[in-house]
Amino acid sequence: MILYLASDDDDSLRPTTISSALPSDPGERGRLALHTLIARYLQKDSPHPLGVGSDVHDVYLLDPASAVVNLNAAFAVSHRSGIEVEQLTIFSMVRTLKAQLPQLTRVRFLVDGKTRDTLAGHF
Repeated sequence: MILYLASDDDDSLRPTTISSALPSDPGERGRLALHTLIARYLQKDSPHPLGVGSDVHDVYLLDPASAVVNLNAAFAVSHRSGIEVEQLTIFSMVRTLKAQLPQLTRVRFLVDGKTRDTLAGHF
């Protein structure tokens, strides 16, 4: 599995390959990839820390090119505010999903099943 890890030090994304058995179901494969990415961000030495309790509920494919990512409330409530940090998080997640599901061209994010203008309220 390829994860795209964000680094706050230089605002970059770095591909990292980890060994993991991937489910055949595309939605479950996407959910596992994002769960693994978020778990990395929750580690003490994270290059792009997220708040405690952050996780992904589900990844749904509407069609082969369109996904909906449903994050938990802790992800949004505890996310650091700022355009750059929010963009890095989203770019990291989208690139990680696309690495597992190359046909994706559209990704929509929800928090506990609801739309939000931003992750942490930064406009």
